[in-house]
Amino acid sequence: MPLCRTCGFDSATDLEEMQPNTILGRIDLRNRLSELDALITSLTTERERLRRVADRIVYPVLSLPPEITAEIFLRCIPPQSNLSESPSEAPLLLAQICRQWRQIALDTPHLWQSLLFRDGEASIELLRLWLSRSGSLPLTLDLKCWDPPRVGTLMELSLLHSHRWRDVKFGLPHTSFSELDLRQVSLPLLDSISLRAVQWSSEDDSVVHTVTITHAPSLRHAHLFDLPSLKMVIPWAPLTTLTLLHNLPFTECISLLQGCPNLINLTVSTAGPVAVNADHIILNSLETLTCNFGTASILEHLTLPRLSRLDVSNVRDPQHAAMLSAFIGRSGCPLQFLAVRDIRDISPVVLVHFLRAVPDSVSDVEFAWARGGSGEPIFSALQLTGIIPQLKVLQLHVSGRMDNEEYKHLLKMLSARVEGRPPRVPLESMTLHVITKQRLLGIMPRSSRIAELRQLATVGMKVKFTITSYDSTPHVVLDLSAQGASFRYFSNQSSD
Repeated sequence: MPLCRTCGFDSATDLEEMQPNTILGRIDLRNRLSELDALITSLTTERERLRRVADRIVYPVLSLPPEITAEIFLRCIPPQSNLSESPSEAPLLLAQICRQWRQIALDTPHLWQSLLFRDGEASIELLRLWLSRSGSLPLTLDLKCWDPPRVGTLMELSLLHSHRWRDVKFGLPHTSFSELDLRQVSLPLLDSISLRAVQWSSEDDSVVHTVTITHAPSLRHAHLFDLPSLKMVIPWAPLTTLTLLHNLPFTECISLLQGCPNLINLTVSTAGPVAVNADHIILNSLETLTCNFGTASILEHLTLPRLSRLDVSNVRDPQHAAMLSAFIGRSGCPLQFLAVRDIRDISPVVLVHFLRAVPDSVSDVEFAWARGGSGEPIFSALQLTGIIPQLKVLQLHVSGRMDNEEYKHLLKMLSARVEGRPPRVPLESMTLHVITKQRLLGIMPRSSRIAELRQLATVGMKVKFTITSYDSTPHVVLDLSAQGASFRYFSNQSSD
């Protein structure tokens, strides 16, 4: 048996040689014990000396003034802390490093003023603790609860801090909005409120719940999602941003918009039938409009002289081109951006007529579609002279995949646009984003198509091509920008 590296004592061998049952053996054993006691005392003394030296060491990061450390903490927290993931993220993670950092984190209320809470993933007690650490600062809250019996507790806790609400989002079962009683609540800091139904029940489906806000002098943004059985009573006139995405009856929408003269941004989805004698509305401040076409389009009843951004969906009917043309004609607006989404089952003729109604002031266009083959009519239309002649920035979003013929028509259109022969100006940039559930290698275009896209950069056009595949990770296939070019190609000839 090897000797101990510290004391040189081999217990098995030495005990046999000592013969402790003899007088000399017992004396040797006591002497050895005394030696070990002295050695332990010496090692303990050295250990304490080294501990004192270690305690005097000051790590450079801990020598920073607390206010500098707090500012660094503020730069590393997420935009909104998710309470279900909080132990592995700032600020809770920072509070676990050392005593000094924990105290700084607890003394910095700004770290705790914005949070996302999902009932069932985080506890009410954690929410209570988090809110207490935010001090008296304005709050940004995103609270969701799927369990109706627990809504009352969540609302009771959040209402204790209602005087500090600045931006709040509530996702509740559609039958539980009655728990959000704000009739006698003062909301002096409230700037934005968002309500969304996260769970539907067949019980009391016909009952209309009302959320009333009586005192919110700073309220400027309101967003309602999936709430056809909810009625909002709020100060409408000061609003600058309004989102109504719950298939609001057309007549009700018209009536509501009449009380919102100061809107700058409007997102609305309406449901028919159209009222025969619906009023016409002029919104002199509106700059951004997102709406749907269909049997009841709000576009027919609006005049927007300052509109610069228009985002539309469900363009299918031949009458939609006339509707757009009439709207542009009476508004005389300086439209610069147009987005056309949910393009499917649209005939090339209808699409061409619609795009010809787009005013020449538009220079930035976005198309989004979700079926293979839907891109070909778009590319063919954009190749025609007179359609969006000032187009400089083109964005394409595809859910699914693009086949080889679509790439062929895309490249043909881009080449025609880059030439920029009068009356059209040259296309300056094109972004293509494909979103698919397939694996990346299964949807890559031919290498020759990639080479043709790269060739466009030689004549000055910026090209960015990304694919978000089944793992939800965006992959940059091609990025040719003014700052430099990056290229990543995944060979897969089977996708030809």
